[in-house]
Amino acid sequence: MSLSRRALLHRTGAAGLVAFLPQPLRALRRDREDRRLVLLFLDGGNDGLNTVAPIADDLYHKARPKLQLAGDLPRLDDATALHPSLAPWKTLFDAGSLAILRNVGYDRPNRSHFVSRDIWHSGQRAGSDLETDYVSTGRDTGWVARALERTSSSGLPPVALGTGEAPLILRGSARGGLTLDSPEAFQVQGDVGALRAGASATSGASDALQRIAAAANDAYAAADSLRRSIDSIPAGDGYPDNALADRLKLAARLLRAESGPPVAWTFLGGFDTHAVQAGTHAVLLDQVATATTAFLRDLQRDGTDRRVLTLVYSEFGRRVHENGSAGTDHGAAAPVFALGPVNGGLHGPPPDLENLDDGDVRATADFRSVFAEAAAWMGWGTDELFDGEPADAPPYLT
Repeated sequence: MSLSRRALLHRTGAAGLVAFLPQPLRALRRDREDRRLVLLFLDGGNDGLNTVAPIADDLYHKARPKLQLAGDLPRLDDATALHPSLAPWKTLFDAGSLAILRNVGYDRPNRSHFVSRDIWHSGQRAGSDLETDYVSTGRDTGWVARALERTSSSGLPPVALGTGEAPLILRGSARGGLTLDSPEAFQVQGDVGALRAGASATSGASDALQRIAAAANDAYAAADSLRRSIDSIPAGDGYPDNALADRLKLAARLLRAESGPPVAWTFLGGFDTHAVQAGTHAVLLDQVATATTAFLRDLQRDGTDRRVLTLVYSEFGRRVHENGSAGTDHGAAAPVFALGPVNGGLHGPPPDLENLDDGDVRATADFRSVFAEAAAWMGWGTDELFDGEPADAPPYLT
């Protein structure tokens, strides 16, 4: 039975405001059934129309004389096909392990990479004034970090893989989580030395400052303990040879660790395909498909896949019509992909190419509703986690 977003939010409720800060390793034992969330960000604006192509729509072919997909494609139904580089995903789709949410975005779309990315990562459609345009005011924490700060979890913070700076989606009011490229390269956002010095040098330091300093100490201790604990977890095999696959291979080890983080975030860049898109897009989607398919197979070895949800998203799609450089420019709504314990299949209507939003696909599913369902699946309180009253998205989780 499906739930509307409003019913879902009322059902899950809001957890008490409890500090989301790591404790020493003795407090990091996790229940076997603890759920984990993996977020893969396609940085630059993925072309949704050539990722999940409406091949039966004549308007699609007219809009893209050079970039249209045709021929022997991985068919999802009579009217829809995956990009040929996503052929490995057809197996996941047929097995019910891939849900495709079409036309995900938000109203009055912003076509700036930076602003739109921050809107998605903050879960805030606008700044402090909802009637103004999408300025950055008020988007200084991420929805994942806020959700975790409201739980009573004493485990590790979320982890960002392949970057030296935690993205906004993982940055909360107290801290920004762990960042790493390998088990030997754990970092914690923030300067624990400065925090310690500030707490000790100030006579009668505030309780808040003392708690932050203690939390920083715990974060470093927890990161060191986790690094040691995953040494006993062998890396999976069958991964392709690319950087994204390496990060997902590491993520699989983190997710199996008894003291593993609740959330792992990573990215693949290069999707800003303004010119000569066809070859670049094919290579990027091949990396996405082969890396994520190997990742799911790795998790399936011991059933870990049943408690790990993976979401693949971008800050926006591309324009419907190709440009004069055999590429596409910044657009609006695009597909989001959910892999793992999902209600597999196509969700939402096909893109309406007769009713565009200034040349772009209109959103029929709100990104905040998509994220809210993931948050509820994780057991996080979602009441007032996102701003406004976003439109319901089709339920994609079982």
